[in-house]
Amino acid sequence: MKTINRTVVTIISKEPYIEWANGFDDNGPKIKPEFKHATSILIPVEYDEYNYEDFLKAHYKYLFEEELAAWMDDETVWPEERSYEKFKDWFEIVASDTVIELGEGPLIIEEL
Repeated sequence: MKTINRTVVTIISKEPYIEWANGFDDNGPKIKPEFKHATSILIPVEYDEYNYEDFLKAHYKYLFEEELAAWMDDETVWPEERSYEKFKDWFEIVASDTVIELGEGPLIIEEL
C-alpha cells in the first residue's frame, strides 16, 4: 500500500447540473437523479482539506467548463452565468486528504 501526497477534491453533480444535462432533446443518454456522477482531481500539495477552497476559487471556471463539456461540448448551450456561486450550486465538493494506491503496476499520467 502506498499513499500519494495530494489532496483529492471530488466534484459531484447536484440537481441543477442533472436537470441541465437531461434538458436536451437530442435522444442522448439521461442522468438518473439517484446516480451521482463524480470527477476527482488531485490538487497541488500546498492545499489540503482546510484550504482546498482557495484552489477551487482560483480554478472553478476551468473545472466548471470541464464538467459542462463532459456532457455537452456545444458551448452555446452552456449556462451564461458560470460564477463560483453557481459552481457550488451545481456541484457538491468533497475533499479528502488521504489518497491510497492499492493498484499494481506503475501509475500512468497523461496530459489532457
